[in-house]
Amino acid sequence: MFDLATRRIVGATVFMLATVITIGMVWLTEEQRMARYEAIHKAKAIENGALIYEQYCVTCHGSQGEGVPGKGPDLNPGVFQHYEELKQTQNYANSLRNFIMLSIAAGRPIRSTYRSEEIYAEPMPTWSQDFGGPLRSDQIENLVEFILNWQTAAAAPTPPPAFEAMGSDLTKPLPPGDPKRGEALWNQEVKQASGLPASCKACHSLNPGEVLVGPSLAGIATTAAQRIQASDYKGQAKTPEEYIRESIQQPNAYIVDPNQFAAAPGVSKMPATLGNQMSAQDLADLIAFLMTLK
Repeated sequence: MFDLATRRIVGATVFMLATVITIGMVWLTEEQRMARYEAIHKAKAIENGALIYEQYCVTCHGSQGEGVPGKGPDLNPGVFQHYEELKQTQNYANSLRNFIMLSIAAGRPIRSTYRSEEIYAEPMPTWSQDFGGPLRSDQIENLVEFILNWQTAAAAPTPPPAFEAMGSDLTKPLPPGDPKRGEALWNQEVKQASGLPASCKACHSLNPGEVLVGPSLAGIATTAAQRIQASDYKGQAKTPEEYIRESIQQPNAYIVDPNQFAAAPGVSKMPATLGNQMSAQDLADLIAFLMTLK
């Protein structure tokens, strides 16, 4: 029989061993538990970020980050490619997360970005409340998580299909236009031959008198003929179709209201690079649709 002192020693030893074993088991599983917690937290942040992106970002950057010509550059994969370029060419030392976060929070004060061939109608605004924007810091972080979620898919981007761009050349012949496909291009139900969505409705309304960034195109088939005959036009004989084509490919040739629709003297708010995104068929179809708007 053990005396009382011996029983106490044995009991204390057993308790200590049980405590050590329990702590050891908790320590062994803590890393897994924290990993699960972080995964759940990240998934929730991405989900919240997707909702914020849908509300604030889709108009300029597209639903999948593919960009909207004339409104905003692609983020998927553009933002990741640009970050790597900055690291390699300018020794940029900040992290990818901070690079994206600062771009969203503080905005970009110019109308061009890493897509140097494009000029956008408006600069990237500030989004953080710290800089006068509408979003809290946690919302900015969620938005960053959502954008970062594209990075794996962006590592090996699929090159856009080859196509012959119309550019600003008004002499290139156009095929017969399909107004139904032109309407689908306008509504972004189909993409241009470049693989990019048409950006028309982002800046132009089809409701009479409604100004978004550019003038309303309600009744453009009729008003095109009137503008050709206006005293401030060039006096050149053009059909309404030719006027609309010139407006798309060479928007600086004639600015409807320079006080309202010019970004600078002689420079239209409408980007001069839209023809670089369009094939002859794209342009013909879009003109054919606009000519139905009497």
